[in-house]
Amino acid sequence: MKGNKTLAAILITALSLVVLASTGCTKVITAPAGSAANTVTASGMGTVQATPDIAEMSFGVSTQSSNAKTALDDASKVAEKITAALKKAGVKDEDIQTRDVNVYPQYGDSGGSQTVTGYQASVTVTAKVRDIGTLGDVITAANQAGANSINGPTFTVADQAPHRAKAIEKAVADARKSAEAMAKAAGKSVGAVLSVSSSDVSVVPGPVFATAESAGAAKSVPIEAGQLDITSTVTVIFELK
Repeated sequence: MKGNKTLAAILITALSLVVLASTGCTKVITAPAGSAANTVTASGMGTVQATPDIAEMSFGVSTQSSNAKTALDDASKVAEKITAALKKAGVKDEDIQTRDVNVYPQYGDSGGSQTVTGYQASVTVTAKVRDIGTLGDVITAANQAGANSINGPTFTVADQAPHRAKAIEKAVADARKSAEAMAKAAGKSVGAVLSVSSSDVSVVPGPVFATAESAGAAKSVPIEAGQLDITSTVTVIFELK
């Protein structure tokens, strides 16, 4: 008898909870079993072109000496000259940075064993050139100041936001075209957008090359900045009607 009363109390409590859940502020809607979402998923790509307004360059110097300190001192002196030349060419102080200071031994074979024969030191100075028109003069100035390793330029756009937005717009429009084609083939039409996801927007520069030899040979290195391709890829889920 006592067990029956306990079971009855549990059932009454459970029923009370069901009533409270149905009359509360939160409503949970569950789709009927076996039903499928009436949607279509499509990918799209959009590309816009932008004119670069910043170029990043890297200028390095490498020296050798029998003494590690001397090798580093020599490289540091040339790096200081490169920095001064960059400033004189119009690069701002805040756009110049020293990176990758290295000193390492050089080895030679002596009587079947490896011995230290000297030291090599290297220092790299990077520059962000905001006036593309002066880039050729900047490269030449750094080379003439002693840079024997030149890498770049890497072109970019200071404010990418407007270009990114246009690329995403085009990508969504492209996805809609694909979705409409699929919907038409299924005898339906595309409705509202239910979900949009975007991958990272990529910026692809055109090829530009500069070497220490070409910089030294020319009065000013010829530079063509070209255009940047800013591309976005999206995946969109549309309602089917």
